[in-house]
Amino acid sequence: MYRVKIFLGILSFVFSFSSNLHAQNLENTKKRIEILSSKKFAGRGYVGKAGDLSANFIADELSKMGLLKFGDSYFQEFSYPVNTFPGKLLVKIDNKQLIPGVDYLIGPASPKVKQEYELWKPDSVLLNDTIGIIKHIGKNIALKSSVFVIDYAQTENIDIKKFYISNFVMGNSFFAGIVELIPEELMWSVSRRQQSYPLVKIKREFFDPNSKTIFIDVKPALNPNFKAKNVIAYIPGETDDFVVFTAHYDHLGKMGKKVYMPGAQDNASGVALLLDLADYYSKNKPKYSIAFMFFFGEEAGLLGSLYYVLNPIFELEKIKVLLNIDLAGTGDEGITIVNAANEKYEKEWNLFQKLNSENNFFEIMKSRDISANSDHYPFHEMGVRSLFIYTMGGKTYYHHPKDKLETLTFGGYYQLFDLITKFVENYE
Repeated sequence: MYRVKIFLGILSFVFSFSSNLHAQNLENTKKRIEILSSKKFAGRGYVGKAGDLSANFIADELSKMGLLKFGDSYFQEFSYPVNTFPGKLLVKIDNKQLIPGVDYLIGPASPKVKQEYELWKPDSVLLNDTIGIIKHIGKNIALKSSVFVIDYAQTENIDIKKFYISNFVMGNSFFAGIVELIPEELMWSVSRRQQSYPLVKIKREFFDPNSKTIFIDVKPALNPNFKAKNVIAYIPGETDDFVVFTAHYDHLGKMGKKVYMPGAQDNASGVALLLDLADYYSKNKPKYSIAFMFFFGEEAGLLGSLYYVLNPIFELEKIKVLLNIDLAGTGDEGITIVNAANEKYEKEWNLFQKLNSENNFFEIMKSRDISANSDHYPFHEMGVRSLFIYTMGGKTYYHHPKDKLETLTFGGYYQLFDLITKFVENYE
């Protein structure tokens, strides 16, 4: 009986230690996400020193863990143009001031403008008649000085929506400006150029259909040579072949003085998971050498990863497999592995399925075909075996000011961490 008690005590201690270790990992993850998505880091974008601040934070974390540099720095520098919004902005509808980040967002390619415009909003019949609306515009030359209001709640036809996005939102030459009425959550993005007309995205519930005028005052600044940094480190393994983990650390930055996009899910969560993996492998020597690459410019067009594959620090042929992590803060409804549905990745998909089945990690694990939707893609195009994993479920806010730590559930965090480490351990 005494031996049984000793055994149960040891078992309880081991279980408690394991649970505490997991809890500590998650606490570290949450702290890192909180820091990266804080107001101080200003959306990890293009206003002030937000990009450098984020890069330095990641590099400091890697240095504390003892990860090695390729050469004399953790940084790989490059540059590109980007449209930024450092100053105040103002939008009024019939002299009623709207709240930025709540009622509206300015289009990312909008130019400097300070002007009042008349609004033109077609009825639902005309909006859904793409031929008719072009004829109507052609017959009414005065509309060229107006702002065109597109109400997406008035059409359910996806092709009609694409027609307006491609011909007006992305390439307007008919009106002085565009207003998009958004029935869902607002979303923002990054632009590397300025267009010739202002674009305002307004939540439909805040727009009176009888409104007559809009006043727009915005002063963006096109930076032709924004200096960005990839952050790269490694842990030597038993061989010179590399497993590579990637995640983008940039987000969308600030819009005006008060609004910023925290980017907790996208992609502070992926960065934090990579830092957790770095901590793990710094204490558990891996079979393969492991490189950790944190890219900037993903939101502007996969620019950091594209720059890397064109300027690799070590031969791409040395990469056994690359796992890109983006949107890692939920998992309540499983995960998706991009590229895994392609026959070229049958070996990797089979291993993921085997490990998931043996360990009951996720009830749902989906595969998708080749897709250019994150930083794995430039590597895939260069012949590197590359997969992209993201979590599903929870109520998150993609490209929105509400993308904060408190919206994340971490429902699949432990499972994803263990699935990844077992995949690396068993990969041949």
